[in-house]
Amino acid sequence: MSSVVNDENGRRRVWFRMGLGAALGLGAILVIVRAVWPVLYPPVSQVAPLDSRCDLRAGPCESRFGGSGRVRFGIEPHTLPVAAPLRLDVELSGLAAEAVEVDFVGIEMYMGFNRVALEPIGEGRYAGHGMIPVCTSERMTWEARVLIHTPDGLLAAPFRFRSAP
Repeated sequence: MSSVVNDENGRRRVWFRMGLGAALGLGAILVIVRAVWPVLYPPVSQVAPLDSRCDLRAGPCESRFGGSGRVRFGIEPHTLPVAAPLRLDVELSGLAAEAVEVDFVGIEMYMGFNRVALEPIGEGRYAGHGMIPVCTSERMTWEARVLIHTPDGLLAAPFRFRSAP
């Protein structure tokens, strides 16, 4: 009889340890997510209005923030191919940037983390290379968000376009 009781106590201890280990593991994951979240998805202090007339296939587009801040954004080649290198160009006017990034966001479907840090190449000019990921749908609407890190907060300028295979 005592071996049955010891066997039952042993099973309970094993389940308790497994539960405790799972709870500690989940807690560690939550701590990591909480620490990394602001890096992946920083809070935006101001978003420029979306210009529905913008056609990045025709050439660079402009977006304005309140006051005198302006962002000019262009992608080459203008055919906007998917899964091919793209040159990204940003020109700022009236904005003091500490860093500039471009984040490609799928509008109809989440396409993962697609952010590119641009390099400064001159007074208010930034450039870099990125890529539009392959999507299973034939055509997809994308938003290229130009993220401008300033001393006063993060600014975002959205530019939309459609990709085709």
